[in-house]
Amino acid sequence: MQFQKWLQKSWFYPLAVLAVMLIAYGLQLFRLGFYWDDWQALYLSRFGNARVYWDFFLADRPLSAWTYILTMPVLGLHPWAWQVFTLIMRWLSVMGVVWAFSLAWPQQRWQVRWMGLLLAVYPGFTQQAISVAYSQHFITYALFTLSLAGMLAAALNPKRYWLFTGLAWFASLLHMLTMEYFVGLELLRPLLLGFIFFGREADRRTALKKTVLHWLPYLLSLLVFGVYRFVWLPGMLTAVDENALVLLQQLKDQPGAALLQLIQLALRDSLHTSLFAWLNTIAPATITLKAKFTIFSWAVGAATAVLAAWLSIWSTKNENELAPKAAGSFHLQAVMLGIAALLLGGLPVWLTNRQILEGTWSDRFTLAPMLGAAVLLVAVVDWLARSNARKAVVLAAFLGMAVAAHVRNSDAYADAWQIQRQYYWQVSWRVPSLQEGTAILGPEIPFSYVSGISLGFAYNILYDLQPDSMQVPTWFIEALRYRNSNVLLDFKPGTAIRYKELRNLTFEGNTDQALAVNYNAARGCVRVMDPIYQGAPYLSSYPINEGELELYAISHPEQILAQPVENGKLMHSIFGASPTDDWCYYYQKADLARQLKDWESIPGLYWQSQEGGYLPYNGTELVPFIEGFAMSADWQQAVRLSGEAASMSEGVDKVLCQTWSRIIEQTGASAEAGKAAAEATFALECKP
Repeated sequence: MQFQKWLQKSWFYPLAVLAVMLIAYGLQLFRLGFYWDDWQALYLSRFGNARVYWDFFLADRPLSAWTYILTMPVLGLHPWAWQVFTLIMRWLSVMGVVWAFSLAWPQQRWQVRWMGLLLAVYPGFTQQAISVAYSQHFITYALFTLSLAGMLAAALNPKRYWLFTGLAWFASLLHMLTMEYFVGLELLRPLLLGFIFFGREADRRTALKKTVLHWLPYLLSLLVFGVYRFVWLPGMLTAVDENALVLLQQLKDQPGAALLQLIQLALRDSLHTSLFAWLNTIAPATITLKAKFTIFSWAVGAATAVLAAWLSIWSTKNENELAPKAAGSFHLQAVMLGIAALLLGGLPVWLTNRQILEGTWSDRFTLAPMLGAAVLLVAVVDWLARSNARKAVVLAAFLGMAVAAHVRNSDAYADAWQIQRQYYWQVSWRVPSLQEGTAILGPEIPFSYVSGISLGFAYNILYDLQPDSMQVPTWFIEALRYRNSNVLLDFKPGTAIRYKELRNLTFEGNTDQALAVNYNAARGCVRVMDPIYQGAPYLSSYPINEGELELYAISHPEQILAQPVENGKLMHSIFGASPTDDWCYYYQKADLARQLKDWESIPGLYWQSQEGGYLPYNGTELVPFIEGFAMSADWQQAVRLSGEAASMSEGVDKVLCQTWSRIIEQTGASAEAGKAAAEATFALECKP
């Protein structure tokens, strides 16, 4: 049968793994964007100078700069390109594992293939969508796993020993010098070499000798890394080493307490990585039958599981079960390797006194130990189940659960990106350009999967088109978080704003040059916090008494320049087509026109929005139109919109009353103006 022949082809399994990864991570591929630390690398690319990467990463991993120096010119600022590239790097790392394990366990092809498949969709790591930042991690992971395979290929092919060893040694050293995530896994090498030589050599002494000799080149690369990391690098760093092995120092100073802490970290993280990461994919709280996409994700996961189980059963139906002795040897070796990978993979993390279970982005620490989790799962299922068919069904169930979880996770990232797109496009309409030295103050971070640093870099990408210094002209500050700190002491005029918390980047400004911007996608459009809106219902999730209203006093819309920066091409490259088919486009344009006193353009913007069928999200967003109609002497529309605004949103009356007071001040007390103002303020119950 032709299909059965395809199953035996060398290209079928790699393509099958890639297909599963595309299902798990790629269904939202063109709706995904940039997140978290992606933005810092994107900003550095704007300099067009490779030295900038070196200087920036000199605070912790200077040699990691080469990954961006090579990839940025090719991939640019296109989100889809980075998503594809990082997915390919992850796929290559899985192929390296499968190649290595196939050499170590040539009789266990299907077990090895299941290890690779489960590793490809390991559910404990949920940040695949952060593609630019994690491109470095998966480049180094691919270097490590391919190096592992190259080492075993050299051991089994003496004629090509030096070729395989040379390439594998270089890849081994390069991944460690780039970043230290997979250094602990380097100690798996003698274990895998031992599986080969102790299985082939009758004399244990000979097997041990060959194991050590084949490991020596990689022990040398490990020593070179040690000299670099602990002797050379500390003298180069421009900041306090954030990856310092603090627990190692504590083991020296307080061995009892530090050892207990290390054991606790190892137990917690290893249990989570090997067991609960899989089980959390079916946590009861995630089951929402009313959510169509949740049902869709489970349908995709189930379909993937059924297909994988069927292919696995079909491909092994003519294969004999392993002899008990061979099976026992494999299970013992796989459990040993799995436990070793769990512990060695986590060791570099624990020695810095960090762990997987604490911190917003900490599941990145599963990247190394997840190899052990995949190996252990397959080994345990293979040992417990009696037939290949049952094994395939159980493993396929774990595969399906992981795929479903990743489909939901990717959708959450995609939705967050759409909110980001709206935010930055709206900011570009409302804030065409900025004076240098402007601090953007936000009560809180306005969307998920980013940090305040992400917004800081994004603002500089949009407004600093030709950067030449890491003393940036603008920066985003989480105002309520940094209040009463050395960044922003208080919300008072003339207060210095200094940001020097990120490597070699600095920003200096003060509250007299600040611009407050607020956004909550569920409550309306981006709002530049012009003092005229001080009485409006607040947008953020913080209570009023925690400072949001105080930001109006230090928000200076005059920092906005009317002449736009020429960043249209850049905006389209990053955020896609301008979403002008939305109410917020007209609101932002009208609010800018109100600030610039361009009264003539505001009525036209309103009527265009109505032709498109767009409606305001809250009553406050009608303020610039009310003022625009009034200043254009269309008093009927101004009064009508006041009533509409009041009926839309509770608590908007105060800002509407202030608007009418401002209108009277600007137009004078004409009879028509007075009549309209009296009608509007009477309906609003404004106090004199």
